[in-house]
Amino acid sequence: MRIAYVTIHIAPELMRGGVGRKIKTQLTLWREAGHEVTLFSLTPSVIPFPEERQFIFEARTNLLKREANRASGLMRMLEAIREHRPDIIYLRFGLYSYPLHRLFKIAPTVLEVNSDDRVEYSTRGKFFYWLNRLTRGLTFGSASGIVAPTRELTGIYPLKKNQSSVIISNGVDLESVEILPPPKNEKPVLTLVGSPGMNWHGMDKLIRFAQPNPDVFVNIVGYSVNDVDMPIPSNVTMYGYLSYMQIREVLMKTDVACGTLALHRKNMKEACPLKVREAVLYGLPLLLGYHDTDLSDLNLPTILQIPNTEDNLVVHAEQILEFAFDMMGKRMDFNAVAPYLDQRKKEESRLAFFEEILAGKK
Repeated sequence: MRIAYVTIHIAPELMRGGVGRKIKTQLTLWREAGHEVTLFSLTPSVIPFPEERQFIFEARTNLLKREANRASGLMRMLEAIREHRPDIIYLRFGLYSYPLHRLFKIAPTVLEVNSDDRVEYSTRGKFFYWLNRLTRGLTFGSASGIVAPTRELTGIYPLKKNQSSVIISNGVDLESVEILPPPKNEKPVLTLVGSPGMNWHGMDKLIRFAQPNPDVFVNIVGYSVNDVDMPIPSNVTMYGYLSYMQIREVLMKTDVACGTLALHRKNMKEACPLKVREAVLYGLPLLLGYHDTDLSDLNLPTILQIPNTEDNLVVHAEQILEFAFDMMGKRMDFNAVAPYLDQRKKEESRLAFFEEILAGKK
């Protein structure tokens, strides 16, 4: 197959982080399977994909000018995709810009959905909320197929009769496994990796948890002290944005990695975060406050599952403390989780779905 992989204005820091690593792994595995793949990315700045097609637009301006710049960049990208003549297009869902609807006329398009866009854009102000609400049907309704990482996300838009869907959760490249030696901490260290403005990560809960529990240390990556409006106790370190290798250095000193702790704030119950899978690659025990598509049903001693509620860290504080102390000097049995996270198997399923879409279009 000749595949055009399309991204629409993914934040450059995400393309330099876990999202970018996921895309690079997909491109590599699809090519290894014998397919011709090109990434077409509409982006506000250069991203670390030097061999791929990047269409840069000026974003550091007022809202209307930025949207006009996005539209101009998108037109250039659509023309390049049309000239590329792909058999199939793989589009990561992004906020509509004119004339994105023309993309679906170039080739059958499979849409990847990674969040509930209705909730996500409601947190970005009225303009983006209404722009997404009024245009999302142009994207969902025109797709030939939809890929969702969780069962819950399959319900955010009803399928039409001629549309297909498949659930393929986020995975990891098993060849990238690097089980870190457990640290020799005197007190347990918990680490949460998140991003500012995403309150469903529950960073504030973890800070409040640390306040009355001086026997644990907490690392918050992705947030600086300027990103929060609350007192920071002495046993909490706010690292701000870190590179991949800098995050690895923090995780080397970590006893327990924390997944999302407040997914209920997005009115959601299920997820399969890339940050959690990256922690698994290092063998870190996990604290999960949501239902993980691959991990929550495994019943492993190195995974603590707590409810997806606002008071989960308060009600279960004693259990979390006991778990953190128990995990000191321990690492996860990666062989127990590998079969559920194998990215190669997941990409084989994705490519098979592409073949099904193309077969249905003949």
